[in-house]
Amino acid sequence: MDIAIKYFGQLAEAMGKEVSTVTVVDDCSVQELKSTLLSIYPALEGKEFKVAVNKAIVTDKAILLPTDEVALLPPFAGG
Repeated sequence: MDIAIKYFGQLAEAMGKEVSTVTVVDDCSVQELKSTLLSIYPALEGKEFKVAVNKAIVTDKAILLPTDEVALLPPFAGG
């Protein structure tokens, strides 16, 4: 299945884009997505980020659906 990924902040800068589409297996977990992203996009290596699905931060065990809105979020600074 294809998953659209949105990148924000320093992640978008490192990627050189704000959106990409990644093909993953059905019933893909967030952990599997992260592994796939790191293998395709070495620019993400060593970067800290959280994964949000449908505007909520999720754990690595969450299962993705093709209709999910997925975003990679860099660490936020407080103020």
